[in-house]
Amino acid sequence: MDKATMTKCFNEWMRRYIEEPERFEREFETVGAFMRDEQSGVEPSYGEASAAYMSQIATELQLS
Repeated sequence: MDKATMTKCFNEWMRRYIEEPERFEREFETVGAFMRDEQSGVEPSYGEASAAYMSQIATELQLS
């Protein structure tokens, strides 16, 4: 994903967050999981999940 596409995806993510914040409540739960993973020496899965979501947005916007 190039920088321009990523920029559009992040802007779309923010639009969705503003319009439907309840869809993102789970994000606050993932903070604890991220911290537990790091403390346990495990690579957190947040980055992978976020990358998948950005790819999904790109597909929905027909950017990829």
